Amino acid sequence: MDIFGESFFRAIGLLGFGLYVTNYGLLSSRLLSSESKWFFVNNTIAASLVLASNYIEFNLASVMIQVFWIFIGTIAILHRRNSNHNLSRF
Repeated sequence: MDIFGESFFRAIGLLGFGLYVTNYGLLSSRLLSSESKWFFVNNTIAASLVLASNYIEFNLASVMIQVFWIFIGTIAILHRRNSNHNLSRF
């Protein structure tokens, strides 16, 4: 049995989708701040999961969007870790 088959990657993509939706639901209900490191951690994980799902059904636009979110999320996480949430430079 191949555990890394098509079903596995589809499930990974759906998990990423669920994390995106949960993250924005928490943001919309003000249970999570867009200034929070966790907002970007959740987004980066979600983007990574959706990107992995492109392994079975490649979509260039989706890959580009997910790579963009991973890049931006990583920068935001590092910025928040290094600057103690001081965003006045932006």
